[in-house]
Amino acid sequence: MKMRNVCLAPSRATPGMTLTSPVNGRDGVPLLAAGTTIDGDMIERLIRRGIETIWVEIPDERDEQTIAMEVQAAEHRIATIFRGRGSPAREALREAIIRYRRESLQ
Repeated sequence: MKMRNVCLAPSRATPGMTLTSPVNGRDGVPLLAAGTTIDGDMIERLIRRGIETIWVEIPDERDEQTIAMEVQAAEHRIATIFRGRGSPAREALREAIIRYRRESLQ
């Protein structure tokens, strides 16, 4: 089965998900290692500690057409946000966001 990494709030996580990146506290202290399978107690502790996002692995049941539509929708949103002329730094930011969104949707 194909899997994909997603970033989500701990409150949206479910027990049994596997972390794909380590989770650090606000002070930088490691809380959970990548590869950890999280349970309900871990999720509650992350929420109480104010952890905003975690990276987990989920089954990817999307077909190629769905992925293409998601990429197109993301590119359209980014184009809307960055419409009009801007500085070279703004253009570099736009390109970095597009690359990031394309990678995260694949």
